[in-house]
Parts: sequence; structure tokens; C-alpha cells
Amino acid sequence: MLQNETRAEDIADFSSEEPFTYFDQADPDLPPRTALEELARDLSAAFRDLPEIFSSNVSASAGNRRTYYLNSEGSAFIRSDPTASIVVEARTQATDGTVLNDSVAARGRSWDDISDRNALDSRVAAMGANLTARRSAEGLDRYSGPVLFEGQAAAELFAQVLVPRLLGNRVPDAEPNFARMLQQSRNPFLDRIGARVLPRFLNIHDDPSADGDGFLGGYPVDDDGVEARSKALVENGILKSLLTSRNPVPGIEKSTANRRGEGPAPSNLIVASNRGMNREELLAEFMLLIEERGADYGIVVRRMGKPESGDDPASALSFLRSGPQAGPGLGNTSLAYKVFPDGREELIPKAELVAATEAAFRDIVAVSDTATVYSFTHTPAGGLIPSFLAGAFSALGLGEVVSVSIPDLLFEELSLRRPSGNAPHLPVANHPSFDP
Repeated sequence: MLQNETRAEDIADFSSEEPFTYFDQADPDLPPRTALEELARDLSAAFRDLPEIFSSNVSASAGNRRTYYLNSEGSAFIRSDPTASIVVEARTQATDGTVLNDSVAARGRSWDDISDRNALDSRVAAMGANLTARRSAEGLDRYSGPVLFEGQAAAELFAQVLVPRLLGNRVPDAEPNFARMLQQSRNPFLDRIGARVLPRFLNIHDDPSADGDGFLGGYPVDDDGVEARSKALVENGILKSLLTSRNPVPGIEKSTANRRGEGPAPSNLIVASNRGMNREELLAEFMLLIEERGADYGIVVRRMGKPESGDDPASALSFLRSGPQAGPGLGNTSLAYKVFPDGREELIPKAELVAATEAAFRDIVAVSDTATVYSFTHTPAGGLIPSFLAGAFSALGLGEVVSVSIPDLLFEELSLRRPSGNAPHLPVANHPSFDP
């Protein structure tokens, strides 16, 4: 097929890298299966006392993946990747039928890192109280104006919108008709290296050596046998590079040591600012933006859900909502408030972001001087997994663990609205009761 065509881009199929060896003989102890079952059952039982929660799910896992690698260039490694996680999901409906979801997750490298029962009980109770309160909260029709993303919401927004753009995925060569379809998944950031993608006061680097303090995405050597190392991605708002494997992409001929599974994936992404504001300054800037627009209120988002959160039977296909190039649709807000000039907050049951793309990140007005470290799962694209399917798998909790450290983000203008689509009817039967 290639002999009958003139190739538009003459790129090597595989990069040349220095040989590297690493041997980790660690064999971490795993908890007995009964410990996982007991904690999952106990956490699940908490929903018996929450009759307004219509369905819930608790999953617990702990394991260790050991990888053995040897190539003909002299690279070899044995690497252990222990992981542990607990995910609690819950679902209910507002009085108008709107489906409301929320979840809490704990991730670590060992079962001891995450099995703090008191902390988990508190988080589950807070989630239940939040969902219950959202059932009767007044819905948001339409809003366009300042939006402040705090903590988990800032990290989840970054994970869903910007992280896929920081990956240098190779578009495979194919026969013309199929090639045109594959080109739809081409990352637009491949053509933006050297351009501004963030405000000039923000930087991003990927650091697989970061450990502790909540960072879980690190590793000593990637799945291509390349020694892990820190690399700058964005400096003073300018895109400098993308994360790649040994499959070169236009403009990046060498690996950044980020192959994880089928393709490139981040390790620990650190978003840093040389102009962070303290809490009081950030809120004052937020209020100033509200006043300048003559608005009655602004919006602060403190938690966001993932795109495929089980809102309805069709949610498993929601990655098609925005088309392959745009990737999966964004998750809805799980915890958001209208904030009035007098400091009063009014809960919003659920809202969806409208047209929140990577371009919006260039217009971030201010960030906090503190950061949240948040871990999530990411499915690397490559091989038989195109980028838009990889985004859907990531939202389902599949893939590699990635951590991000990020400040709170203040946007001058974003649009939110009541979730689109029809709402299902409320259940006919009430929540069942249980005897103690």
C-alpha cells in the first residue's frame, strides 16, 4: 500500500534509545480477600440508612502486577506495580426526575494506604448527604460567566479536557478511506508545539520520580524499556512537547519514556504557577469578575463526575457525543453552588458544561497558591484502542493510575446549563427497608 503512495510525513517507525536495565524484586504482601469483602460490605451497608439513595455500588481491589521485559538492544527490567483502590458510587433522582450521581474513591499502593475505615465512613456519609440535598435543590437553567473550580473539580476538569491533548499518539498508516477516519483522532496539539495553550503564569511538567504526598503515577522505567525522567510540557503557557513512546510523532523524534500499556500516558503531572493567589485574594478576584459583568452570582464547582457515570442506559455510548476528535463528553457537576456577592451559597443539583474545550484553558484568570493532588485512571490509546475509545475506557475506571497536582482554577467565562435530554420517571416503589 505504501509503495503506491507518496507519504506526506516521513517519520521513523521506532526511535533509537539508550539501553537501560532495572530489576525490582519487591513482592508486596496482599490483604486476604476477606478483608476486601468485609470493607466493601460495611461501606455498602451505610446506604441502608439513606432511603433517598436509589442505587449504590462499592468495589474494592488490591493487587500487584509484575512485568518482565527484555529486548535485543540490551534493555531489560523487572518491575512491580502494586495498586489498591476502593470506589463507592451512588445514584438517585431529583424530584423532577433528573438523575444525580456521585462517587468517592481512595487509591494507593497498598491496602493499608486506603483502608482507613473512619475516613471512608465520613466521605460516604458526606456523599449521601450531598446527594440527598441535591434532590430538592433548585435547578440551573443557563449561565455564562465566571466559574471557579476548586480541588477535585479542577483536577477532574484538567484530566478530562487537557490531559488527552498532552499525549503524542501516532496515527497509524492505513489505506486512504480508513486513513481519513483515523485522522479524525489526530491530536490538534501536534500542530501547536510552540504555541500558547495556557496563561503565561502556568507551567506543566511530568515527573515519574514524584512519590508520596498522594502521587501514585510514578515508575522507574516505561513499558518500552526507557528510563523514566522528568520532562517539561508547558513553560510560561507555551507548549514545549508532548508525552510520547518509542513511536515518533511529527516534531518529536525521541521517546519521553511514557509508554504505559498500548500507548503514551502521563505519570505525575504537576501544574505550577508563579502567580498563585491565597484564598482571600482568589475569592476577591472571583467577586470582582461577577461585579464587572453585573451578574447576580457566580458559580463555584467543587466536584465533577466522569462522562460515563451511568446517568442512563445510553451513557456507555456517551463518548460519541462530541465526535472522535473532540473525545468523550465532559462529566456533569457533582457539587456546585451559586455564590452571591454577600457570600451566600445556593446548591445546584446538576449542571453540564457547554463547549468547555482546551481553548478555554488559555483564558484562566487566576489560580490558587495551594494545590490538590488527585489520582485517576487513564487508558492509553494505541494499537487497537483509538483515542476516543480510550477516553471512554478511562471514564469507566480502566487503565493506568495517573496523578495530577493542580491549583484551583478561576475562569473568566464558561457556560453551564441544565442537563440536556429527557429525564426518566421516578421509581414506582420506595427504597426497601431492612431489619437490623
